[in-house]
Amino acid sequence: MGMRRRRPWDIFDEFFDDIDRMIERMFRTFREMEIEPGKPLIYGFSMEIGPDGVPRIQHFGNVRPGKPGLVEEEVREPYVSIMVDEDKNVLRITADMPGIEKEKISINATEDTVVIRGENSRKYYKECKLDAPVDPDSAKATYRNGVLEITFQLKEKKPRGKEIKVE
Repeated sequence: MGMRRRRPWDIFDEFFDDIDRMIERMFRTFREMEIEPGKPLIYGFSMEIGPDGVPRIQHFGNVRPGKPGLVEEEVREPYVSIMVDEDKNVLRITADMPGIEKEKISINATEDTVVIRGENSRKYYKECKLDAPVDPDSAKATYRNGVLEITFQLKEKKPRGKEIKVE
């Protein structure tokens, strides 16, 4: 008995069988999550290169992949971008928060952390660790068309130690 010779279209059959299995696995996962009908599932990620040249990957939304059944019921984590402009000596945070009235947004800042909250028909929460120390008193925030922008002055970097003269 010889081996059965593969026909060229067998590759396509295998490919589409793999896609069918993947779609079935996806639907099975959604059924296991028992999500309330009409409740949006939001997940995304962004990748930026930090000022130190190291890529940073951040996630946002109200679901976490790889953990079936884990849906943060009410709170969404907004998409946030944090950029340091050393030339202008500022740190700028941009957060995508559609559907919130600006009066319902609260921002709390320290030198190295910013917490953003928003709540009315939607709830948002994000704690941002900052790449550089900022002056919280210098903060200016605007909210237009669902986008929150916060700008901080960077804190002056103090020289480390004290210079010692050699005699």
